[in-house]
Amino acid sequence: MSGPVEILFPVYPWLRDHHFAGQAVLPMVTALDFLAALTLEKFPEIDITLIKNSIFQKLLVLPPNDMLPLLVELEWLDQKHLRAAMLTRKYGKISRLLYHAEVIFGGESRTAATGLTFPAAKMPHRAIACEKIYAELVPFGKNFHTLHGELYLQGETASGTLAAPDLPFSCRALPNPFLLDGAMHAACVHGQSFCGFVPFPASFSFMKVENAHRLQTPGHTYHTHCRLTAKTASELRYDLRVDGNGGTIELAGLVMRDVSGGRIKPPQWIRQVA
Repeated sequence: MSGPVEILFPVYPWLRDHHFAGQAVLPMVTALDFLAALTLEKFPEIDITLIKNSIFQKLLVLPPNDMLPLLVELEWLDQKHLRAAMLTRKYGKISRLLYHAEVIFGGESRTAATGLTFPAAKMPHRAIACEKIYAELVPFGKNFHTLHGELYLQGETASGTLAAPDLPFSCRALPNPFLLDGAMHAACVHGQSFCGFVPFPASFSFMKVENAHRLQTPGHTYHTHCRLTAKTASELRYDLRVDGNGGTIELAGLVMRDVSGGRIKPPQWIRQVA
């Protein structure tokens, strides 16, 4: 595929449950799922279960109508790595392209280690009901309530239970994308206890999936663990893991930042966890 190609993306009603600052925005995991499916369709030889250097530059606000015109770039970097990017065109006196997502699929070895480590479970410092999380900390609509039961915080880690929602997704070679979204909700909640902003995912370094088909069953419960690995005044960095039913997602170097420009603050009660 040479140069950006225009593709119409269907805006399903349930996608509008994913919103930020009063606007429905495309979930990062949906962008990843869409690019993976398109990449595999065009180039079935690529291993899309290895993903690296993924950047999500700008939130993509969903239009009021049910079709979203996108531009997609697919570019081979070498024999094993392919770059995929999602763009939109902004019209004005001068038309310009806006990059929303850019990922690299493929890798050298299925046995490559991520280097992720998670400490053994201890008595949680605090347990937070997921109903409270989705009411006050991650206020998405019901279709994105992927965390279930309680989220347990202990020092630099958080762990909880995910349920795979019965929602359509594009790439059957990857897990149900909403499981990864729920794992990022856990990191967002944990992050709010360590900073004065609501952290949103901005990039990650590496992701590896094992037995993706085992991570697709609607209603099945899975487990997620996240660990804070670095923190600055404006940025948090996490490693994530999702597992269960014989499948695993490992994600390293998730960078989370404030995308509200300081306008949205965590409630004081969650910051007391730190």
